[in-house]
Amino acid sequence: MESIHGYSYKKNCTPSGTALALAVMTASISFILFLLSIVGNILIILAVVLDPNKNLRTPFNWLIVNLAVADLITGIITDPVSASLHLKLYFEKKYTDGEVKALHMSYFVSCTASALSISSLAVERYLAVRKPNTYRTRMTNKRIVFTVAAIWLISLTLPNIYFKVGYTLYSFVFANASVFLAISITCFTYILMWRKIKRRSETVVNHDGRAMVNSLSSPEPQGPSTAPNNPTTSNPIITNTNKMEEKVTKMFLVVLIAMFCCYGPATMFIYLMNFCESCGCVALHWFYDLAFILIVINSSLNFCCYAMQSSRFRRAFIKILKIKKKNHQHHETIPKNENNGPGGCESMAAQREDIDVQMQEVAENTDTGI
Repeated sequence: MESIHGYSYKKNCTPSGTALALAVMTASISFILFLLSIVGNILIILAVVLDPNKNLRTPFNWLIVNLAVADLITGIITDPVSASLHLKLYFEKKYTDGEVKALHMSYFVSCTASALSISSLAVERYLAVRKPNTYRTRMTNKRIVFTVAAIWLISLTLPNIYFKVGYTLYSFVFANASVFLAISITCFTYILMWRKIKRRSETVVNHDGRAMVNSLSSPEPQGPSTAPNNPTTSNPIITNTNKMEEKVTKMFLVVLIAMFCCYGPATMFIYLMNFCESCGCVALHWFYDLAFILIVINSSLNFCCYAMQSSRFRRAFIKILKIKKKNHQHHETIPKNENNGPGGCESMAAQREDIDVQMQEVAENTDTGI
């Protein structure tokens, strides 16, 4: 029967005191990740499928749903099976070969799909930034379906190698094929995207600057104006471009940091599992559990990396959960006084806040898809 840690072929390792304590830690973390994955990813799927505000059914968000489905498999199958098996290991109870294979196979399938989905999201964002005018006509539902089908075809086919070579060797294949590929594609597309947005922003600024010089050198008399002379702050096109640049940069920086923090150390531990000949059983236990936990944690973090950064998603979550703002009743009780008294100031502040919210929604409706 195959061991949970998958390296029994290499060393005849028996559970020690340290390994048993580690099993409790892994079981506890798996249970916490189970709760986080279930809640977060179900919310994402419901937000796009129900689309309460009618603004989430975009190609980018359907790919986020695909990512959420992959991470939900991790939460529904991998995390609870991991918690159960590690508790059985701690209490020295028997577990079946089917349980071990279910743990490993669900882990490889879901995490491969998750890594490839992250790559597809990066490529989709680059295409949206590179050619925004033709993006909507090219990024059709057919292409999204084809992309999703390709992701799951690879994710369901590639892990079958595990049945032939075992957990340890296939984890090496997984680290090099799925993890390394996802990090490389995301980094490469992020660099291309950042350069494209920067170039476009500079072009708009230069064009607006030349227009400002021409208007100032015009012989026609002009009346007094209170408008600001800074073209960057006065031109709404530049403002929206800068907002898009900041938004995309921030999102993918968060994604890259999460990937490097989770996949980087996990890949190192997988290499140690395969090539460290002098490592003892306790060290191998640590390498296995840490690599497993880090990759599964990344699946739980995707909810924060993508959905929680989007105000559209946050508003959809609030509507789905039927959470009302606390200041709703407060706004209703504000006296409608247009004078300069306290009531008038509060009314003006409330109106200003409403205008800010409306302007924010207008900015978000630019074709970024985020």
